Amino acid sequence: MRSVNKTRYAILGVLLEGPSTGYEIKSLMGRSTTYFWRESDSTIYPMLKVLAKEGKALSNIVYVGKKKKEVFSITDAGREEFKIWLGSPTASETSRNEFLLKLFFVTDPKEMTRLFLERLEKVEKTYEEYKKIEERLESLPDSPIQSIRLKMLKFGIAGFALEIQWLKEGISERRGSCQKN
Repeated sequence: MRSVNKTRYAILGVLLEGPSTGYEIKSLMGRSTTYFWRESDSTIYPMLKVLAKEGKALSNIVYVGKKKKEVFSITDAGREEFKIWLGSPTASETSRNEFLLKLFFVTDPKEMTRLFLERLEKVEKTYEEYKKIEERLESLPDSPIQSIRLKMLKFGIAGFALEIQWLKEGISERRGSCQKN
């Protein structure tokens, strides 16, 4: 079975919320899905063209003053494809984590501690960002979308809390073994 580029579903999902330009899609993803699904200009814009060519999205040129914008909207065929994808089994995934890749190869205990400290700083910062987003989401009126997104966010918060604990234990262990030597 051929592999399908999942970028198409990320974009179709955004278009379900309403017509958007490529820039608006990128901006929305930068504020939301980027925490678990990243897309770049080099994937968004070409995929919009593919979806339009396939009849899954419509492209309309609008002018705001003298500025030309290309606005995309989802078609019935796009909605149907998205619905089929949403109902299909989720494919297995391999995450890419540079920290774990470096940790796999590190041999120097001091370098290992440095990696743990560096990662801890990044994870604590992201954890705090998530907590601020959680506060904002909890202040919004209840809705099915808000509820689901809050649940997703809590998944991320729990994962980062666990990683912070694991990193602190690793740092403590490394410092303890360094003091014994």
